[in-house]
Amino acid sequence: MNRKKIYPLYLAVIPAVVFTIFFIIPSTIGYYYAFTNWSAARTTDLKFVGLENILSVIQSSKVPVAFVNTLIYAGVKTVMVTILGFVFAYILNREIRSRTALRTVYFIPSVFSCLVVGLIFSAVFQTRHGTLNNILNMFGIANIQWLGSRGTAVFAICMAEVWRNVGYAIIITLAGMQSVSSDYIEAARLDGATEWQMFSRITLPLIMPTVNVNILFSLIYGLKMFDLIYVMTGGGPGNATESFGTLMMNEMSAGRYAQSVAVNLVFTVLLVLVSMLYQRFSSRWETVE
Repeated sequence: MNRKKIYPLYLAVIPAVVFTIFFIIPSTIGYYYAFTNWSAARTTDLKFVGLENILSVIQSSKVPVAFVNTLIYAGVKTVMVTILGFVFAYILNREIRSRTALRTVYFIPSVFSCLVVGLIFSAVFQTRHGTLNNILNMFGIANIQWLGSRGTAVFAICMAEVWRNVGYAIIITLAGMQSVSSDYIEAARLDGATEWQMFSRITLPLIMPTVNVNILFSLIYGLKMFDLIYVMTGGGPGNATESFGTLMMNEMSAGRYAQSVAVNLVFTVLLVLVSMLYQRFSSRWETVE
């Protein structure tokens, strides 16, 4: 290791202090309220109630629905974004015309805010005058209430989230592919390797760190999904499309402040566990040059 390239420890002090002041301390203080009787009716003289709110959240009938939906959102987003990002990046990494223009086109949805994307897909999946139902009507198919039932509503939300995020995955994966030395590819081609062999034995192992970044980001932000769900369905019909994010919001709106913080605490523990488990196992797939 070149010790001249090791940065002094004091350069990490400032970011650590800022992170502690603006994140660690407020979060820790906020989680304290999960163990009190804080509500819209009681904002002063709070009493410590122990694990009552945590147990109430775990035993609530809404939490299993939010838990399953959150896993579906995260799973579908992670798989679809990673695969589509990989496929499109592989295509754009080849010598094709209008490659630069296509990169821009694929990245455009990532620039839109969640509110804009939610409104666009709400219009697409609207029951009476939605774009998708208008197309189906041309083939004699009756209107479908896409956002009116759990299965189709979850599908619509997942499609909107994938469409919005695939651009990031393309750019990150493409950067990884372009970092692979052409010497490896040329040597393999001279040895008579096929395209599939070069891809599976050289390109894929070398870009696994990039793929792992895509998977980790997609997984974490998929678990944290809130905006699109809130805009498109509000967690409905009923609580059929509820996620942990919308459940926190709805509990807070109902004046159950302590329960909302308790949901956030349970969700934070889940996020930390998922991140740690993934980081532990993903390192086995990486290849170091």
